[in-house]
Amino acid sequence: MIRRLTLADLLDYRVVRLEALQRHPEAFISAYEDEAAESLDSYKRMIGVAPSATFGCFVDGALVGIAGLVVSPRAKLRHKGTVVGVYLRPAYRSHGRAAQLVGAAIDEARRIGLVSLLLSVTVGNIAAERLYRNLGFHSVGIEERALRIGDRYFDETTMVLRLDQGAAAP
Repeated sequence: MIRRLTLADLLDYRVVRLEALQRHPEAFISAYEDEAAESLDSYKRMIGVAPSATFGCFVDGALVGIAGLVVSPRAKLRHKGTVVGVYLRPAYRSHGRAAQLVGAAIDEARRIGLVSLLLSVTVGNIAAERLYRNLGFHSVGIEERALRIGDRYFDETTMVLRLDQGAAAP
């Protein structure tokens, strides 16, 4: 089941989010060390204040995946959103759940009238790139050295989905 997260999901969200940051530090802008030090209350901003939203994938009542949609409050940027923080616990991958999660963000973006969605994916994350391409996203550029972890740099591909061209979410 995919649904929008609420404050009642805050503790479970924090657990899954920290797992994501710890297992795949190269895939997220935030660092595990930074977010692990934050209070539970500070995670309220991540659940999303409308029009932004965070979606969760639940299996047997347990939160196993997350994906966020961030919409800027700035007048000149309100026409687009950014998909962030996509993560699915390893045991639940390869069953179409990631596509459903991102699809929920796409559906919400369409519902609120956005015309495009952006996201960034670490260069070399072939599974994520394939997922996003299958959902209609296309690459618009690469930011070299987008992230630094210790002495290593990671490039990121920026991808966009034009919502005003009729691309269908799953």
